[in-house]
Amino acid sequence: MKTFSLNLKPLCLALIAAGFLSACGGGGGDSTAPSTGTTPGGTTTPGGGTTPGGGTTTPGGGTTPGGGTQPDPGTPTSGTPAPVPATASMVMSCPGGANVQCSGGSIIRTENNISLTSSGVQAYGRSTSDLATPIVVRTGATGFEPASGGSAEIRVTKVGDAPASSPIVILRNLGLSWDNVNDRPPIVETFNNTQGRTILAADGTVTTNNALPLPTDLSYYDFATLGPRATQLNYANNRYFPRTGNPSRCAPEVTSCPTEEIIATRQSQGEWRTGNAARPDNLYTSRFHEDGDIHAGNATPGSTPAWLDGGNGIGIPFPGSKGYRDIDHWSLRYTNLGAWVTQDTVIIEEWARAGNEHNKNRRGLVAYGAVTDPATVPTTGTVTYTGFSYGWYSNNATVDPTIFIGTATVTVNFATRAVTVAVQNTNSNDGANAALPVAFTTTAGMGAANTNVANYLTGTATAGNLRGGVGGRYFGPVTNGAPPEMGGTFQMTDRTTGQLVIGGFMVARQAQ
Repeated sequence: MKTFSLNLKPLCLALIAAGFLSACGGGGGDSTAPSTGTTPGGTTTPGGGTTPGGGTTTPGGGTTPGGGTQPDPGTPTSGTPAPVPATASMVMSCPGGANVQCSGGSIIRTENNISLTSSGVQAYGRSTSDLATPIVVRTGATGFEPASGGSAEIRVTKVGDAPASSPIVILRNLGLSWDNVNDRPPIVETFNNTQGRTILAADGTVTTNNALPLPTDLSYYDFATLGPRATQLNYANNRYFPRTGNPSRCAPEVTSCPTEEIIATRQSQGEWRTGNAARPDNLYTSRFHEDGDIHAGNATPGSTPAWLDGGNGIGIPFPGSKGYRDIDHWSLRYTNLGAWVTQDTVIIEEWARAGNEHNKNRRGLVAYGAVTDPATVPTTGTVTYTGFSYGWYSNNATVDPTIFIGTATVTVNFATRAVTVAVQNTNSNDGANAALPVAFTTTAGMGAANTNVANYLTGTATAGNLRGGVGGRYFGPVTNGAPPEMGGTFQMTDRTTGQLVIGGFMVARQAQ
């Protein structure tokens, strides 16, 4: 018997119906509550937190159920990074074939608050409203502080100079627990607008053309027979909409109930093909999700009503009953910068048997792509790269961050292995276009010649009272004495004020 419920508020559904809401999350079944936040450009929309975007792995700080640690910055390091174990690949190898670019699925190590993967670097943050004791606001997820312990993997299809397409975001160990014991199954988001199951196979391949079981299939939707011991994986990464026969079920006062999960998609071609790396290609998409909603399946045969407690009809009530996901993805030829956001309902009352259901938000940046083979990285010469920077800035941990866009210049001395990274002109990406205190210049060290980290750089970073680090990679085959592109991520925080910036950059070599 259900003991606690979050009611679906009319405002949430009214915003969805009007096209303003990125998603609702929270509550059991159709008892889902809203969350609010912002989307790119600073426009307020539903879903909780700012879109797009929140990953890094470092020890320290407090933990949340199922992972999600606030990193302890410790003592930042500089100089030449040590090689990684020989078993850790430092080149791109993607499930899906030659036309896929990917970041790699495992964190190799973390230094200067930036996590290294086989073909990328990443950092992420978490909401803070869900850290209160007791939690005051359960229907939203706001705030921004550093996080660690999880990982984000991004893949896109990329053919020649064509824009990136078909994004896949795989998120693991983000401290998002349905039962307050175990981390939820990995998130495998394909932003697909067809009904079906998304499956991550043991070999890393992702398929989306899998039939979605009917609500009567209680061997798959086994909550009706097993209760909280049911198979969580079967309630994750399913796409229930659009559907026929059983329309979306929203509150009576909502006149236009959402019927599809995809909220928005846009794609634009940049100017990097004509030499302007400050204007990369952009792909943005956002999707409602229903992960963890037990009402996908019926009650046991013969039960009256035929649906599980808390429902008001067969199947999931409406798109976004448990949250939303976004990706804002930027691309050059070999380099990608993905800004991802996920909002999820956690401690779900049916799974946890507790009255603490609420929403959490995670957002991060991943710089990744066709990394330069470390064996080919030059040992002489200097090269300058210019391009684009992007990320989030928050002036304290309790408010949602502001999206910023800026410029980036990177100068590399391949002989001394010194890399100067300058992120400048960082302004809010909204109508105000206000300057934000994110700009910095720092010198990092790249891996020694003829080591497996020769295509990697790491170092400290400082902007005013913000302290943290930067990590980067070289991308593309070496031509004319240098890799053609670079990209990276950075994270800086002020523990006294709660200021935080998590950002990334992507740059292309300038003509010599």
